[in-house]
Amino acid sequence: MKMASSRIETTKKLVAGNAKQNAAIDIGLVLGTMLILKYALLSVEALWTYAGPISLLSALAVASWRLRQGGESWADLGLKRPKSWRKILAWTLVALVLTTAIGILFEAFISAALGDAATQDEPGTSGRFADLPGNTAAFIYWLAVAWIIGGFAEEMLFRGLLITRFETLFSSIPFGLIIAIIMPAALFGQQHYYYQGIGGAFATGGVALVSGILYLLLKRNLWPLTLSHGFANTIGLTLIYVGLQPAT
Repeated sequence: MKMASSRIETTKKLVAGNAKQNAAIDIGLVLGTMLILKYALLSVEALWTYAGPISLLSALAVASWRLRQGGESWADLGLKRPKSWRKILAWTLVALVLTTAIGILFEAFISAALGDAATQDEPGTSGRFADLPGNTAAFIYWLAVAWIIGGFAEEMLFRGLLITRFETLFSSIPFGLIIAIIMPAALFGQQHYYYQGIGGAFATGGVALVSGILYLLLKRNLWPLTLSHGFANTIGLTLIYVGLQPAT
């Protein structure tokens, strides 16, 4: 009995070790693809506005490949067919209200603390939406980006994949799950710094933190988060399009 128990424990350790190794590889490949491509494209003046979408779609392709290699799918991480769209829409509204409120509060706090420095972006990256006010073609383009990249790609990567993989990676240390929520949130905020400044980075990081908590509370269901993210982006773009919010 002792020998059998020892073999079981050894097998469990091997499985856990392999899971952590695969999680580390997934994180490295996805973040490496995202960051290397993004900052390479940001250095090209004619392409910098496409840096985010291209790098995120590329990272999504790498993540999808890794999932297939491991016998998983995006449905396993939260995009399976909902049992009730009514519940999904109700939680979408909750997520939209919470994330919007947190984003406003975080940005207001940083703006009050840092003043004008809170809105300073990286050199050469201002005016991302300069062509949006009153421009219907640009509005349609940015709406597509808002849903494909913001609504789906970012939630699939930063919530579905990265939280799950960081959770596996830190499963044997105290507060591993908390770290697994904070790490993607911090990365998410950092990814928005280049055109939103430190205030926007903190605001989006705060939104990501709440979204990560909601992801777990919703039993890893991504639908309310993808939909609320898409709707939030749509509202923001519409306000710029009609001239009620400055284009930045």
